[in-house]
Amino acid sequence: MKKKSAKLDWEAFSENVEKVLGEDFWNDMHHVIPKRGPSYDFFETEEQAVIVIELPGLTKDHPLHLTQEGTQIIVQGEILYPYPVPQEKLLHNERLIGKFKRIIPIPFHFSFEDVITSYNEGLLVVTIYKQHKNNEIIVQLDPNNE
Repeated sequence: MKKKSAKLDWEAFSENVEKVLGEDFWNDMHHVIPKRGPSYDFFETEEQAVIVIELPGLTKDHPLHLTQEGTQIIVQGEILYPYPVPQEKLLHNERLIGKFKRIIPIPFHFSFEDVITSYNEGLLVVTIYKQHKNNEIIVQLDPNNE
């Protein structure tokens, strides 16, 4: 039996929640459930998979690590607090600040040598090139063992 992949229409869901719970619901939720990791988009073509991760404000002074574990990319790091006032003095706080970790499943096998990254305008782009060759392993039989 094939597993069905149901995609949720977030725009329709958001509109329905707003109708039932009011326009301020999503604004109120930001204070109840803080953002725990960066948002990302993922797409793949025949040749590669591309992950685009939002990390606005990231600089070379911020720790950032990408790790491959099996068929997962793990992104972890920290966005340091950027303002001259204490964090508890912020009147509104939605942006990702502090330590984060995201585990992104990749739907095919790859090795770290297949991955390249770039960072521009607050977006970390992780490109994973697909391997199209069949790595056949030749079995050598002992000629004395007939």
